[in-house]
Amino acid sequence: MTKEKRNNIIAIFSATLLIIAAIFIVSYLRNYEFNETVHQKILSGDLLFRDQDDESQDVSVRIVARSSTWTKIFDLEGEGIEDPDFQAFTYDFYVSNNTDDELSDYTYKLTFDRDVYLMSAWNGSLTIFQEGYSDTIPDLREFDPSAFSFDTVEVDGEVLVHMKPGEYLLYLPNSGDAMEIPVSSGESSIPGMIIYVPIGEDISGSTLEIDYTLHRLLRNEPLFEIAVVAMAIWSIALIGVIIFSLEIRKYNQRHEHDNEMIKESIETFTGFIDAKDPYTNGHSNRVAEYTRLIAEEMGFEGEELDRIYYVALLHDCGKIGVPDSILTKPGRLTDEEFERIKAHTVHGGDILRRFRSLKNVEEGALYHHERYDGKGYPEGKAGEDIPLIARMICVADSFDAMNSKGLQEEAHERSHPQRDRDKQGYAV
Repeated sequence: MTKEKRNNIIAIFSATLLIIAAIFIVSYLRNYEFNETVHQKILSGDLLFRDQDDESQDVSVRIVARSSTWTKIFDLEGEGIEDPDFQAFTYDFYVSNNTDDELSDYTYKLTFDRDVYLMSAWNGSLTIFQEGYSDTIPDLREFDPSAFSFDTVEVDGEVLVHMKPGEYLLYLPNSGDAMEIPVSSGESSIPGMIIYVPIGEDISGSTLEIDYTLHRLLRNEPLFEIAVVAMAIWSIALIGVIIFSLEIRKYNQRHEHDNEMIKESIETFTGFIDAKDPYTNGHSNRVAEYTRLIAEEMGFEGEELDRIYYVALLHDCGKIGVPDSILTKPGRLTDEEFERIKAHTVHGGDILRRFRSLKNVEEGALYHHERYDGKGYPEGKAGEDIPLIARMICVADSFDAMNSKGLQEEAHERSHPQRDRDKQGYAV
């Protein structure tokens, strides 16, 4: 993996992590805002006094009256009434949580539209608002009228709180033993009251206003779930990239080791070849390096660049079949001997054709003495009919010959003057 690719991957993972972190933060803020929001509903009439829960509402409130259980003679005007004129109703206030969240708190305000008398209430405290006076009664069942200044009446030894039209009470649920709050998902809180009303009447004209808050666990916040899934995918991807990078590193290490072994083996082999000809010692290595530089300028990289280097390194391997007596002959070569030297290209191609681990390796050895004008050997190929790798080696071979001429000219002219006939071997 190149440094640029590695930096790109790091940038992508960093940017993705920042996005996921932003989603986490937004989900937290949304969750906090949701939990702090106070919801409000105002209900009356049939929407309030009904037998069935309205599950379409997130929080449903309904008042259900049990059967009237007893009656009393109030005779508030002292008229000597002998028949009961008031009846008591037990009212259950169903506060149902139809959400997937927790109903963390609620209070409701009940405003009466007629004269009623409060006898009892449970599962919470009542703050009663009468004209000119209000106070909180922790438990109406233990009401001590002497401790308050409410408008009350006493009937048959029971003290009742008188509520006039327009007056209201505020119910605060008990979070103690009765556990009216919090209300879990799908559950209901059911506080209740006993209220006296004139016979034949009820409180169905009353209005209830409820304020409530919901508590959503952060893990239930949709954005949080998205962030968790994204984080899981990010983590898996990171682990995958790390494992992949480690495997790539191991592969590269093995590849470098194998390449080094191949390079050393080929260089050893070419060293034997160069050693046969004292006038071209080191020639194969130089040509291979020049060819690599040419290939780099042409845009080759990676394994393909290594392949080109190895092909160039082996370009003169066919000289292994040329007798030392010819390569080291101090005098002028005969035409037959010169043909033997030229045959090193064909011989090299035959040798390398069996070297299948390097693609088209034989082309470098076989065609590196071809010329662009078609006057080279062994096949007289011209122009782009000459394989590209062979053309690159031709240029490198010619450059090495020209670059080395100043150092070797004397030896070449003394021992191999006939090699002027082979100038085409160093130029394309």
